Amino acid sequence: MLPKNIAALVEPPFECGRIVSQDRGAYIVATVHGEMRAEVTGSFRYSAQVAVDFPIVGDFVAMSMKSDIAMIHKLLPRKNLFARRGIYGSDELQPIAANLDTLFITVSVNRDFNVRRLERYMVAAAGFDVPCALALTKIDLVEEASEFINAAKAVAGKNSVIALSALGGQGLNELNPFLGPDKTIAFVGSSGVGKSTLINALLQEERLAVSSISSQIQRGRHTTTRRLLLQRADGTCIIDTPGMREFALADAESGVDSVFSEVMELALECRFRDCKHRSEPGCAVKEGVDAQTYSSWNKLEKEAAYETRKTDRFAAEAEKSKWKAIHKANRQRRR
Repeated sequence: MLPKNIAALVEPPFECGRIVSQDRGAYIVATVHGEMRAEVTGSFRYSAQVAVDFPIVGDFVAMSMKSDIAMIHKLLPRKNLFARRGIYGSDELQPIAANLDTLFITVSVNRDFNVRRLERYMVAAAGFDVPCALALTKIDLVEEASEFINAAKAVAGKNSVIALSALGGQGLNELNPFLGPDKTIAFVGSSGVGKSTLINALLQEERLAVSSISSQIQRGRHTTTRRLLLQRADGTCIIDTPGMREFALADAESGVDSVFSEVMELALECRFRDCKHRSEPGCAVKEGVDAQTYSSWNKLEKEAAYETRKTDRFAAEAEKSKWKAIHKANRQRRR
């Protein structure tokens, strides 16, 4: 759980640890001595400005021991961070997991299956430079899984599509290339898609609580309530995440371009250099992609652009407020 190259970044008197769970300001950290409770120091808390400045599940930290609790002094550099925009129109990022080798976007092949949701998650992952794959679960519940697999492959691009049945064991071997010592994977998706059941199958033991499928809506019930990092016998670290009903994009304009690379290539052929791909005559994008792809790209592109403008606006307002406070303090001192 503590790769040698990461642990080597921490020099005495500090020790290296990894965040395995978080509950508000309290953490559980994995160390060479085992797991223990931890919290950030006062100076760490004072210097942190936003949620992503604090440790999250998957992070490596430098810490010291204080009686029966570890004190976190420093957050080690992240390889990557997967996050979404906060709810209720907030401009702040809500971190989900850090230092991932593969993010498995998980969807069940029943009433939960939604190609547009897959595209949204892929855009988010690409925007944060997080490698991803698509995990289609519960294939044992449908007579013909191929239609779901083909639909996922049609939008997956270069990302792998893996069809699975955790209960029946189908497809689990296809996850082997993503597993191994010093590898960290995470599963994200809506509530009830079978993430916990799948992780139990990978761990080969019932570590996570699971619920049966509702007979009325044909969906699994919500069981995971917090992010949790678990380790397989082969050294693979697996992060389980609570189901998310909504997933607002953040910093995703580059992710839209990456996932919809076909649209970007066609845009080079547009008649006008500044074509907005809306109603301009001779637009190669409008003429070259199917209606559903165009609609999805258009929606996500607009949302990503809006989030970028909103973030820039909030950042500008925060900077303006900061300097107003500085000037006010200077005037008061001169008096």
